[in-house]
Amino acid sequence: MKRSSARERNRRSILDAASEVLRQDPEATLDDVAARAGVVRRTVYGHFANRQALLVALVHAAAADFVEQVGEVDTAAADPATELAAVVVRTWSTARRNGPLITLARQTMDAEVRAAMTPFHAVMARLIAHGQQSGVFARHVDAAILGEVLENGSATYLRAAESGRWDGDETDVALGHLLTLGVPPEAARDAVARAVPAAGRRSRHGHPVPRGLG
Repeated sequence: MKRSSARERNRRSILDAASEVLRQDPEATLDDVAARAGVVRRTVYGHFANRQALLVALVHAAAADFVEQVGEVDTAAADPATELAAVVVRTWSTARRNGPLITLARQTMDAEVRAAMTPFHAVMARLIAHGQQSGVFARHVDAAILGEVLENGSATYLRAAESGRWDGDETDVALGHLLTLGVPPEAARDAVARAVPAAGRRSRHGHPVPRGLG
């Protein structure tokens, strides 16, 4: 039991180190990962046959982290706009943390990334479809496709933030997604305001929610 626990701790340490190293340098090697984790290269290979196997493990860990942050989503919510905005608000910090890794993985293993994110995609598609049926979201495109549009939009926000071209936060992303889904501007702003926890979570700009469109 102790040996198994030690092995799991080593694996977790390697994954944490790889996550940090690859965010800083997408070309980092397993030697770089071993150095950051404080283990020898042989230990890394004892858990992962190659760099690709390590990336696969990172993708699944990131997907699990994301799904955990999503929490319980009411896909039949009376207010689907607020429910969707709440999902964005809850998960944006996780998206910021794991986004670079997902982008890196998509370059060589897009199918693996899609498979790992399937549970989240399914939930979002059901929520969007419910919003369409309720007349809250636009119906001109299939819900699953709209979900992909929002995911690609989030990736664009992430790249813009990383390059310093955009300094918005999760409330701005939520607002943008609702506008993309055809929610009128004022209704979208109100939905984002309702999505922010009652404790008064504020954007890092010092405002409760964005009142403009960008």
